[in-house]
Amino acid sequence: MRGIIACDVTSGSDTSSALNITSIAPYVAIFRCDEPEVQVCRMKKQSIVLILVVSHVLAMVAGAAAAVVAIRIHEKRTSEAPPPQPPKQLAVSVEVGEVGRGPVRETVRYVGSVEAYDSVTVLPKVTGILESIGVDIGDSVSKGDILATIDDAEFVQRLEQAKANLKLAEAKLARSRINLVSAEREYTRTESLVNDGLTPEQQLDLSAAQRDGASADVDFAEADVARTRAALNEAQINLENTRIAAQMSGYVDKRRVDAGTLVSPTTPLCTIVSTNPAIVVVNVPENDISLLQVDGLAAVKVGAGDVEYQARVKRIAPTVDVTTRTILAELVVPNAEGALRPGMYADVLLVAREKADALLVPEEALIRLNGQTDVLRVVEDVAQTTHVTLGIIGEGYVEVIDGLEEGELVVTKGQYVVKDGDPVRHASSEEEPSEAT
Repeated sequence: MRGIIACDVTSGSDTSSALNITSIAPYVAIFRCDEPEVQVCRMKKQSIVLILVVSHVLAMVAGAAAAVVAIRIHEKRTSEAPPPQPPKQLAVSVEVGEVGRGPVRETVRYVGSVEAYDSVTVLPKVTGILESIGVDIGDSVSKGDILATIDDAEFVQRLEQAKANLKLAEAKLARSRINLVSAEREYTRTESLVNDGLTPEQQLDLSAAQRDGASADVDFAEADVARTRAALNEAQINLENTRIAAQMSGYVDKRRVDAGTLVSPTTPLCTIVSTNPAIVVVNVPENDISLLQVDGLAAVKVGAGDVEYQARVKRIAPTVDVTTRTILAELVVPNAEGALRPGMYADVLLVAREKADALLVPEEALIRLNGQTDVLRVVEDVAQTTHVTLGIIGEGYVEVIDGLEEGELVVTKGQYVVKDGDPVRHASSEEEPSEAT
């Protein structure tokens, strides 16, 4: 008789039906045994099951040992590995400037007004009808140029009359001189006759009177010649004054009349101004009077431009205005190109302090915070906060008394997004530096 024996390695008992094995199902041995050999087969099966169990236990122990070894190896490698590094910080793009040496000047700003150096109102010297006026606003004129003319017909006639009167007076003078010569001869002859006793002395007295009268007539005629000659000169001058000339070089500021107007010596024709050099008038507070000195230097700016004109103090008023508590000063400014026009506002910069050779840093590099001033130096591409002591504050540059050395680099743009110790790099010409947000 053949049968199928299922051996449960857990209990060691056999059964005629299959058992539900969950824990060691892989280790179930199935045998075919003849019935006479049941005992032998049972012993074999128990030995095999024992071997399988032992193998399983050894495998589990080996697996656990391998796991322990692996864990220890991992722990050793982990302990020997360097600590993890933080992510590398990116360099901030900034603009930099160099600390250098040069002149610096501290100025005080006032508001002034541009005026013409000279201003002349052109008036005619004679009365008459304005025949022509050849200039208009903005025209450039030179001294001696003819600006306008007055109808001269009447003045030509007066000149001719004066010439005729002079000739008449000269003729009278010539006749008077002839009469004087005749009277003197008559007096001499009469005097000789009286001395010879041939003529009474009364005749000599009459000759003397005639001689003195002739002499007086000559004096009168000479005076009349002088008078008529003066009248002739006046007529000549009046004729010349019908041509009105510029008394100085400059530009026509205003034209007040047109041709055909009856003008007189009180009628303004036009105004001529001279603007090279120009005058800048400024009122300086009395507290700053010490900044003003005759021939002292100043700077002037007009309009929205950045052009700075060098000026010189020409005049200083001797008194202070009691209403505004200011003193009036006039500055002379070269104005060859005519950029300074009378009536313009002007920024006047008076020099308060200056130094010819100072250690300078760009003003835009300064960081003013909590009452102190710092800059960010760039040392080996790393920003370093440095406190500085300032001196003269100029235009765009500031004197550094302490804290920096010549040739060092400082951040001029981007310093408000950089902290002490941050890496930085110089922005290229095509690259914008970082800005604070």
